[in-house]
Amino acid sequence: MQHSLTRRNALALLGASLLPMPAFAAGYPDRPIRMLVALAAGGPADAAARAFAPYFSEALGQSVIVENRTGASSVIGTEAAIRATADGYTLLFGSSSTFAVNPAVMKNLRFDVTSQLNLVGLVSYTPHVLVVRSTLPVNSIAELVALAKKEPGKLTYASSGTGGAIHLASELFKRETGTDLVHVPYRGGGPAVLGLLAGDVDVFFSDLSTTIGNIQSGRLRALAMAWPTRSPQLPETPTFAEVGYPGVVSSSWFGLAVPVDTPADIVAKLHEAMTQTFANPAYQAAIKKLGNEQFTLDPAQSKAFIKGEVAKWASVAKSANIQIE
Repeated sequence: MQHSLTRRNALALLGASLLPMPAFAAGYPDRPIRMLVALAAGGPADAAARAFAPYFSEALGQSVIVENRTGASSVIGTEAAIRATADGYTLLFGSSSTFAVNPAVMKNLRFDVTSQLNLVGLVSYTPHVLVVRSTLPVNSIAELVALAKKEPGKLTYASSGTGGAIHLASELFKRETGTDLVHVPYRGGGPAVLGLLAGDVDVFFSDLSTTIGNIQSGRLRALAMAWPTRSPQLPETPTFAEVGYPGVVSSSWFGLAVPVDTPADIVAKLHEAMTQTFANPAYQAAIKKLGNEQFTLDPAQSKAFIKGEVAKWASVAKSANIQIE
């Protein structure tokens, strides 16, 4: 009798296994989605996320709630996203710090973004621009480099924090130009701009979105864009390549990711909604107002871009001896 029941149960299980599997994305999303931003409210990542969220929500047909989960240079928010249930209801709006800079400078990260996150796609970027205080007697990169070489160790540069994307971008500039500037770290991009405006520091390698207003008002002077092409926001400002330093290329960029085990059809639905968002003229106008620009990379190109960024910043961190425990 027992043998018969066991055999019957086994057949029932086999029959169940042959039934079609339900589509995970059927009905998804049927409740609000959290989009974690691992950096502080009011910063470039937060601004980019809040510009993206309402149009992304419209494309998905469901509320997308931006939640700032800050601390430890985006480590806390990133780890929260990695540990979240992989059901498509917790997303990470990560930055270049999340995907490339932290792995380059942090020795004891408790996670691996490459293997524990699935990139839905790159969203937008804000090119870096080198700006100087308006009272510094230089009007070009050539003049800045000449002054720095004439008085090594005298000029100072601000960053938004030790080991961050701006710090590494500034060290890339120093390496490529052979100059010696003194690092003055601030607690965020906003305070760094205030330090520059007050004349406490001389140079700032900044997100364009952080300094565009002060550049346009004449309170700060932009010398070069660290991007392969000129910015539509500052069409008169040359690129570093145009002034003889093609290796100075950097930006703060943002991407959407989910825990690695998120079902493929949910990832596909998120990617489709992202594509619809990018095509929305209102969204395009919103990021332009921020000083951001939209990525136009397919998934393979996005992965190649990130791989290149990781290698570049690891090299800069090593040459500048930047490491955070």
